[in-house]
Amino acid sequence: MSQSINEAMNQAINPEKVKSILLFKLRYAGDVLMTTPAIRLLRQGYPEARITMVVNKGTEDVLRHNPHLNQILTIDRELIENAPFYTRLPYEWRVLKMLRKGNYDLSVDFDSGERAAFLALLSRASLRVGLRYPRGLRRLIFNRQVRIKGPLHTVERNLMLIEKTLGLIRKDDRLELDTGPEEDRRMALWLRRHRLFGKDLVVIHPGARFWFKRWPAKKWASLMDILQGELGLSVIITGGGREMEDVRAILSKMKTPVFSLAGQTTILELAALVRKATLFIGNDSGPMHIAAAMGTPVIALFGPTDPSVWKPWGKGHVVISKQVPCSPCKVTHCDMGMENCMEQISIEDVLHTICQYLERPMLPREAVWSYLL
Repeated sequence: MSQSINEAMNQAINPEKVKSILLFKLRYAGDVLMTTPAIRLLRQGYPEARITMVVNKGTEDVLRHNPHLNQILTIDRELIENAPFYTRLPYEWRVLKMLRKGNYDLSVDFDSGERAAFLALLSRASLRVGLRYPRGLRRLIFNRQVRIKGPLHTVERNLMLIEKTLGLIRKDDRLELDTGPEEDRRMALWLRRHRLFGKDLVVIHPGARFWFKRWPAKKWASLMDILQGELGLSVIITGGGREMEDVRAILSKMKTPVFSLAGQTTILELAALVRKATLFIGNDSGPMHIAAAMGTPVIALFGPTDPSVWKPWGKGHVVISKQVPCSPCKVTHCDMGMENCMEQISIEDVLHTICQYLERPMLPREAVWSYLL
């Protein structure tokens, strides 16, 4: 298809002709959060449309208070992937009937895989927007497509998808995450109960979805001991689900007592907590993006993933990454052992960045080494 035809296809649509919009992001919480600038752009372009977003179950809290959405629908990914056929088929039929009730004029898939593309087609939305792929059925399903080449941040990709297919122009690109009064109240009460309200807080989230994206437990333990013992900061450790094993390993190696909210917060409560923090430190993970959305400075530790695509969005954040020859990679295993890219990030690397942000002199080497395991 020629460039001129593509441009004709992707011109702006009269807002009066778009009554109902269906959006898809069937990934993780951080991925859903990074669609919020594009959601806001769609609302600006189609102020009267009813906008529904479909996300995986467990990620919907990121959008719970989003003012630009009329409805959030969830899909149970675990049931679809693990349940027997006789359970899965009726469930998928119910999902399809639910989508068809929306009478959608426009669907947008923020790169969710082929499942979302098929659901967009079966929903009977006449205009289906998505990224262009050289192979696969998505290139046949989407009738407005854009190909985005090279490494580009996920937020930028989501915005460009809307701009280049629908002719809309962004006014801003900030992430948007709102908490409710209940989450704010609970976190404020917890901070007051532990006499932390108004203090310099560092929230540390040591978890990540995959083991090869995690900094070692012994390094987290030593870093937190140094922050509390030498810099006088109050550290709060967070985590949940499968991350609890890592949290327990870290706590067992610490020499100083630490405040823990691991396993005790929802996504929105974590957001309310991080908003009160002076600094957030963590691996490449969903909570890293939550902290960035709340306006809290982030120090992010990156290994196998590409920071240019996944780094915390916005200004004032720092990425620490050791670019070994094989990174960034997309594998689910690592043959480098104790020399892997996350292991190569030293405690001194992270501590130096923290001291720079806090405008404090770097601690003497002997003070640091006394905490190392």
